[in-house]
Amino acid sequence: KHNNSLIFLSPFHSQEMSGSSDRPHMTPEEEARLEKAHWEEVMDSFLFYRDHALERLTRCIDSFDRLPQRHQDMVPNFAHRVLAYQAAVETNSELAMQFAMCSPFGDADPEQPPRTEPRQRPREHNMEKVYTTLKQLHRDWAAEGAPERALCFNPILDALRDLFPADIRAHTRVCVPGCGLGRLPFEIARLGFECQGNEWSVHMLLAAHVILNGHGGTFHTTVYPWAYIFTNNYTTDAQMQGVRIPDTDPFELPATARFSMAAGDFLEVYSEQGAWDCVATCFFIDTARNIIVYLEHIFSMLRPGGYWINFGPLLYHFDDNRDGPSLELSYEEVRHVMLQIGFEIVREQYPCPSPYIADPRSMMQMTYNCVFCIARKPLLAPAPAPIPAPAPA
Repeated sequence: KHNNSLIFLSPFHSQEMSGSSDRPHMTPEEEARLEKAHWEEVMDSFLFYRDHALERLTRCIDSFDRLPQRHQDMVPNFAHRVLAYQAAVETNSELAMQFAMCSPFGDADPEQPPRTEPRQRPREHNMEKVYTTLKQLHRDWAAEGAPERALCFNPILDALRDLFPADIRAHTRVCVPGCGLGRLPFEIARLGFECQGNEWSVHMLLAAHVILNGHGGTFHTTVYPWAYIFTNNYTTDAQMQGVRIPDTDPFELPATARFSMAAGDFLEVYSEQGAWDCVATCFFIDTARNIIVYLEHIFSMLRPGGYWINFGPLLYHFDDNRDGPSLELSYEEVRHVMLQIGFEIVREQYPCPSPYIADPRSMMQMTYNCVFCIARKPLLAPAPAPIPAPAPA
């Protein structure tokens, strides 16, 4: 066995830290302090998971205890539910602790024991990212997530098979921005491509690092992705459903495969023009404040004749954020912008129904009607506008 899935950590100059890619100019020392502070807060959120999850249980117990005794007697399995929740939290907490131990700075004092307690209570939005990471493990690395992966990953993987014959894949470079826990770029590398995933969420990166660079093998770790969700449960067992991960060995890649992960802001990590044969995006382009910037950047990244393969909706993550601008275009407008930039649209399909980190046993199901699109950068493409260089230190 061998492991090509090495994560290298570039500076986290990302919207996650600053709230906007248009952050003010900072000195290298200020950026280093910001990176370290952000890492510490992410570490705190994983370390605080157990306490935070048990706080939710305490509220549940308090509410139950306030019921009249005759109402409590009507729910005889409540104590069993409490014990099941506690056990699920303990198991998840062990995994969260592993994520917290993956410092991207490598500057921990080897003579000091690793920190196991948060320095302070994390902000709630960071705790939400912990729970999202646990649910993402179900989607990306559990057998139970395979039906969801098939809906959104398979169109991309099938397109790559059709566009690039097997004998050239080892020399075909594919970039996957916004890859979460790395399953899609892993599957692309498994087809024989040189593939690099990119992610700016430190929560996702640390979890991906543990999965991809752990001790190998399959089904060796249990996670309870839905334990914290107390609504729309048809059965109590559904809430406490555990899944074993990973469902495939991350170490088992073809000898010719080249697989890596890059951390940081997509717009800053990839400044070289014409360096990629394909950019594959899945549930990604609507994470932009200005989607036109993303489309121009993808066009510039591609070599002439290269392909952009996209699958996803247009949820627009900054739609209700008042801290900065957000451009929300319809797909009709996005398509017009693509043509204006210079893309040739090879294939489009709509609607392509797909959920996203959905509990298949929940009483509430949400499905996106996604667009699947293959676009090509012409061989004789007009010269793109240069990618702005980061401000000098």
